[in-house]
Amino acid sequence: MGMGRMEMELDYAEDATERRRVLEVEKEDTEELRQKYKDYVDKEKAIAKALEDLRANFYCELCDKQYQKHQEFDNHINSYDHAHKQRLKDLKQREFARNVSSRSRKDEKKQEKALRRLHELAEQRKQAECVYVVVGAPRTLGHSEEETGGVFLCPWKAEGGQCISLPFDLYDETRSIGTQTFQTFKAGQGLGASVVSWRDSIVACAPWQHWNVLDRNEEEAQKTPVGGCFVAQLQNGDRTEYSPCRDNKMSQFYERNHFRDDRRYCEAGFSSVVTQAGELVLGAPGGYYFVGLLARAPIADIISSYRPSTLLWHVPTQFTYDQSHLQYYDGYRGYSVAVGNFDGNPNTTEYVFGAPTWSWTLGAVEILDSYHQMLHRLHGEQMASYFGHSVAVTDVNGDGRHDLLVGAPLYMESRADRKLAEVGRVYLFLQTRGARMLGAPNLLLTGTQLYGRFGSAIAPLGDLNRDGYNDVAVAAPCGGPNGQGQVLVYLGQSEGLNPSPSQVLDSPFPTGSGFGFSLRGATDIDDNGYPDLLVGAYGASKVVVYRAQPVVMVTVQLMVQDSLNPAVKTCVLSQTKTPVSCFNIQMCVGATGHNIPEKLHLNAELQLDRQKPRQGRRVLLLDSQQAGTILNLDLRGRHNPNCSTATAFLRDEADFRDKLSPIVLSFSVSLPPEKDGGAPALVLHGNTHVQEQTRIILDCGDDDLCVPQLQLTASVKGSPLLIGADNVLELQMDAANEGEGAYEAELTVYLPPGAHYMRAVSNMEGFERLICNQKKENETKVVLCELGNPMKSNAQIEVMMWVSVEKLEEAGEQVSFLLQIRSKNSQNPNSEMVELDVPVRAVAHVELRGNSFPASLVVAAEEGNGQNSSDSWGPKVEHTYELHNNGPGAVSGLRLNLYLPSQSQPSDLLYILDIHPQGGLQCASQPSPNPLQLEWRLPTPSPSPAHHKRDRRQAVLPEEKQPSRLQDPILVSCDSAPCTVVQCELQEMARGQRVMVTVLALLSRSILQERPLDQFVLQSHAWFNVSSFPYSVPALSLPSGEALVQTQLLRVSEEREIPMWWVLVGVLGGLLLLTFLILAMWKVGFFKRNRPPLEEDDEEE
Repeated sequence: MGMGRMEMELDYAEDATERRRVLEVEKEDTEELRQKYKDYVDKEKAIAKALEDLRANFYCELCDKQYQKHQEFDNHINSYDHAHKQRLKDLKQREFARNVSSRSRKDEKKQEKALRRLHELAEQRKQAECVYVVVGAPRTLGHSEEETGGVFLCPWKAEGGQCISLPFDLYDETRSIGTQTFQTFKAGQGLGASVVSWRDSIVACAPWQHWNVLDRNEEEAQKTPVGGCFVAQLQNGDRTEYSPCRDNKMSQFYERNHFRDDRRYCEAGFSSVVTQAGELVLGAPGGYYFVGLLARAPIADIISSYRPSTLLWHVPTQFTYDQSHLQYYDGYRGYSVAVGNFDGNPNTTEYVFGAPTWSWTLGAVEILDSYHQMLHRLHGEQMASYFGHSVAVTDVNGDGRHDLLVGAPLYMESRADRKLAEVGRVYLFLQTRGARMLGAPNLLLTGTQLYGRFGSAIAPLGDLNRDGYNDVAVAAPCGGPNGQGQVLVYLGQSEGLNPSPSQVLDSPFPTGSGFGFSLRGATDIDDNGYPDLLVGAYGASKVVVYRAQPVVMVTVQLMVQDSLNPAVKTCVLSQTKTPVSCFNIQMCVGATGHNIPEKLHLNAELQLDRQKPRQGRRVLLLDSQQAGTILNLDLRGRHNPNCSTATAFLRDEADFRDKLSPIVLSFSVSLPPEKDGGAPALVLHGNTHVQEQTRIILDCGDDDLCVPQLQLTASVKGSPLLIGADNVLELQMDAANEGEGAYEAELTVYLPPGAHYMRAVSNMEGFERLICNQKKENETKVVLCELGNPMKSNAQIEVMMWVSVEKLEEAGEQVSFLLQIRSKNSQNPNSEMVELDVPVRAVAHVELRGNSFPASLVVAAEEGNGQNSSDSWGPKVEHTYELHNNGPGAVSGLRLNLYLPSQSQPSDLLYILDIHPQGGLQCASQPSPNPLQLEWRLPTPSPSPAHHKRDRRQAVLPEEKQPSRLQDPILVSCDSAPCTVVQCELQEMARGQRVMVTVLALLSRSILQERPLDQFVLQSHAWFNVSSFPYSVPALSLPSGEALVQTQLLRVSEEREIPMWWVLVGVLGGLLLLTFLILAMWKVGFFKRNRPPLEEDDEEE
């Protein structure tokens, strides 16, 4: 097995790209330019050669001196200096010859020792029939510490073994034939990039082995990577080389022929395969300037035609395939190769090779017959996906015809975010009977990990599980959880491949190991009758061997009766002596397989009603009253079926709700773990898990199928909903069933956002308070209320449900409740959906209140009559208006207007001093307050009697000017006096918010003096309105209102003495009234009360 081809990703890509760039420039030249350039070069070479020949006559190569005259040259040749250097040169040549001879003898001894070791291994293999793993290591250091590559032979034995290196000639070689000298260069040749074996022969290829041809005319073919392979025969230790692209033509020949048939960059052996008949098939993707070619020859003919005395020989039976159509330019044909049968004739062999960059990187895979006639060409579906990077041939569907798998590790798929992700893809083409062409791929296996390179390697595995279908391994060398590599195993089946991998092998090595870069399967290494898998990890320099374990084909049967009748109770629970309905369960297990033990131990598990939670299972085992049990089975002899029986019972109907769904029973078997805790040494395959089901017999008529007719009507109380209010709705619903029983019937109420379930009641006897649960379905709150199990035929149930609703600011003009009756019946399970629309409205109650401070003023009639008054303005009066939003909603665009009588002429009574808004109000007045810019510091007078008395002492009118009596109060308002208008605005007023505006005014003392007997009522007026609500719903009404505030200004006159006769008349009238009252009470017997009897009175009686 080879671990090669990693150079393809690195060094080869860089070198090939550079060479290809140069060659493409040359190809673009026209024929005329090429001819001119060639003539110019030939002319320059001829002139240079003539000059060189002329100067060579006077040049001493030993001393590296050039002379212009013949006499000077003769003097130098005869000089002592020249003769001394000539003697030294002769001595060095003789010493070098002795060293070379000694080194050659050492190398020969090493090779002889290695050959003897191979002979010994061959003899041991004959005796012990040991299997060896061939591993290629293309970066192994050779004798000169250069990367020549190598091949290792690793024995597979139970006690282990040491890998040995196969001896190959890793030195550069030079041979001369006639006028030509042939050279091979083996540094960096990549020996082991691909390895194959046939019988006792191992073919190891070195695709980057260089070749050159020199001519005496100083022409050369140029040092180019033609590639080549080595054939090692283990029986006799012989070595053979094969390089189909070597030639003796010079570069000038290719230039004259416009580089036709140029195979100098073949890289033969980049891919390789051997047919069952022993024919070696090599892919050479660099042939014909990276068009690519296919070379094949029988291994026996390669060995027989080998001539060790020369480096250039011909294999008579060699065939090469090439085609130089424009689509093949840079196509890399031969990048991958495989063989199979695709023409319907089992006696012929067809050749498959991939061209991953065919047709401008679209990629293709071609199938040729033995005459190199094209049978099929499969095109890639995506540019630059590298379709054809890997190919594999095997029969995956068991129809006896070979199928084809093609890998495209750079395939990109479109993800959900519309971005392309490089995941890789494998295409399966099934060969159908009678079809002449392979059609579209029958199966697409797509990688799942970004940059995993899924499909880089594909290997047929043979029949791993012995089910009659071959299986396949697909590698993703950059996949896995951390990009360390992954191999996926896909099992064959009659339809092709199972699209889900049966096993995923993660790399045991760190990231960068390239685990899965190369795969090899379909070989039984440990001789247990099952093919094994080899996985190469070039980054870790390791090969992992996965041994296939013996497969036990299991047959499991589970038998149970079709239905359970809850009314038939033939069993009794041991603990409670309760009769129950019971039934038997029969289980049988059989096993067969190749190379499996005579005695098998299996674990079996029985689960009852497994689709239900463990606490809600409807059937239990009769003995343990558990929902499951584990059995230990021993299969002996020819593994005849092992059968056992268990008894289960149906729980009481009150213990569960689901009576409709089937009762599922499952029975599964597994291998017990090893005693040391490791994985079992066997693999179970086949039907290891079975399920059967039974059901509960229902009262649903002859067909045992209940078809309900559920109907639902509904109405709502509490409409409309008000934004900001504590809304409570009463949903009134009438549920009816006019058909057969509805099992697990539930009233389903879908609540709108902001709604919360409170409680529900019904008219069902014993279920007046319904059992309801609130849950979420797709982010929607749903209330589920049980209506019976079953909800019987002709049942009618009235349900009242209370729901609170809040957060209606974004609800819109209405909210909707969806109602439905749902059941678990299979036929007609639900009622029609009922939608209740509840309107949403906005409303707010805004209250306007006014207040005067003080509410009244008492001023003596003599107020202002004195001549010693120092100020013409009297006490201060405040009118305050307050707005309060009682909700429930907020309001917008509030306007408040105040109208106050004010002083605009000197004779006016009231003077507006200032306006104080609060709570965010923005106010403006017309005219502006305090036009006289007064500074007022006196406190507002108190309306108390002491204050009045003090005022009276301050002003005493002369006796001759005392008025006769006070006048009735005069109303002073905007209707009778000049008016000040105050306009206030507020953008938004939230629920519960208060705002206030206060108007401060002064009384005019001059008016009070002029009108001592006049009393006044000072009246202001305010009104407000709201223009809108801050919601997108209709309003019930827009708040508005008005208020009046009055301040009474009262006058009192001087105190006078009360006449005596007024006092006497009052006293006599009071006495007379008291006398009449006493007589009336005596007359009705008020003073004649019955006393309680005494003890003496009782004794007398």
